[in-house]
Amino acid sequence: MWYRSKRDEEPPAKPAGSPAQPEQKEAIPMSTYPTRTSDIGSVRAGALIGKSLEITGEIRGAEDLVIDGRLKGDVELPEHRLTIGPSGVLHGKVRAREIVVYGTVQGNLEASERVEIKKHAKVVGDLKAQRPVIEDEAYFKGNVETIRAEAPKQPAPAAAQAAPAAQPSAAAAAAGGASAPGQSSGAAAPRQENRKG
Repeated sequence: MWYRSKRDEEPPAKPAGSPAQPEQKEAIPMSTYPTRTSDIGSVRAGALIGKSLEITGEIRGAEDLVIDGRLKGDVELPEHRLTIGPSGVLHGKVRAREIVVYGTVQGNLEASERVEIKKHAKVVGDLKAQRPVIEDEAYFKGNVETIRAEAPKQPAPAAAQAAPAAQPSAAAAAAGGASAPGQSSGAAAPRQENRKG
């Protein structure tokens, strides 16, 4: 097993008179994940504003955005991530799910989840986020407001449990029929407490 010679590993030679058959190999899949060939152009991480681009105006979108150029205007990506690259400069208000700043921003930042101001980044403006992060050596001038995550609202289980608890006491009062001496029939019975002491 360990000391095989090359002669042992070679397949046996075919006789010269037999017809040549193509060698069959086992098919090995290239990827175990399914691929979509028709959507190759639309499958990408997000949009990019390059270093040489300068834009004036408002940007709204439904995909992640990376800004490496200059932008004068507001950005609104309520369910996506905005990244200001190291050479990116933004003058305007930003609202997104996540905001990551490596470059320069002059304006207010509002994120539903997180704002990160990375090392050597510069932000002048107010910051409002659930999880604000300002790294060492980052420049930030403004106010920070943390917002709490809104818990999903559930139906009030206490009201549903209180209604069945009230029904047995009403049924007991109706079954008793007569009231105790000294009490009128419309008054509720006083609560008795058992205290040890």
